[in-house]
Amino acid sequence: MKLLFMCLTLLLPLATRAMDVSLFALPNGTEVAVRPFPATGDRLLLWFPCDEGQSTAEAKAAAALLPQGIETWLPDMLGAHFLPMAPSSMDQLPAEEIAALIELAQQTGKRVYLLTAGRGALPVLRGLARWRSTAAGREVQGVVLVYPELYAGTPAPGTEARYEPVVHETVSRIVILQGARSPGRWWLSHLVQVLQAAGSRVKATLLPGVRGYFFLREEQTPEEAAMAARLPDLVRDALDRIDSMKQENQP
Repeated sequence: MKLLFMCLTLLLPLATRAMDVSLFALPNGTEVAVRPFPATGDRLLLWFPCDEGQSTAEAKAAAALLPQGIETWLPDMLGAHFLPMAPSSMDQLPAEEIAALIELAQQTGKRVYLLTAGRGALPVLRGLARWRSTAAGREVQGVVLVYPELYAGTPAPGTEARYEPVVHETVSRIVILQGARSPGRWWLSHLVQVLQAAGSRVKATLLPGVRGYFFLREEQTPEEAAMAARLPDLVRDALDRIDSMKQENQP
């Protein structure tokens, strides 16, 4: 795989300084800027943007995970295609590009985890499915979905949600973190059932007192600000839970 590597030093806040942007040329010609947070541990987190793009919250969380040996890559998928921050943009991200980034991460030899939020769950699950079709028995450790929006149309109150086809085809270890004040909480059990029916192992947690996008909101409630401050711990705990699910499968 052709890899075009360019380091562009950014003027970042102190919490995220020393991180460069690496420009990856994917096999289809798309160049994706990836902000890596290198760590010495054997876990690598590919943190894909949601439909609100990426903010300093993800970068601060990635920096906080460094001392715990968790390496994080933040790919700018929207910027690679000059797409606006909108749910409809998530539908336009090619699955083969997500798959190519997963393959790059796999080539490091580290245990690879995926994370995204909101409508970002759609391209990530599609990309995971594409990568698995050529993975020849290799595996991603698991996926963390924060307030995932995988609906095929807006669910009506009082009815069960319908999901995008990829939900019915996903087989992975999945941790869902859902805000207790977000509408998605009412369909959370149904989403878990659908994913499990497809063959995934799923653990879900309601985050008390917060809405969706709690760590991206400009006007946060005190509960959301407190939960956003816990984002690194939430991520680390989610990775640990994925590891626990894998160990439960072992003889």
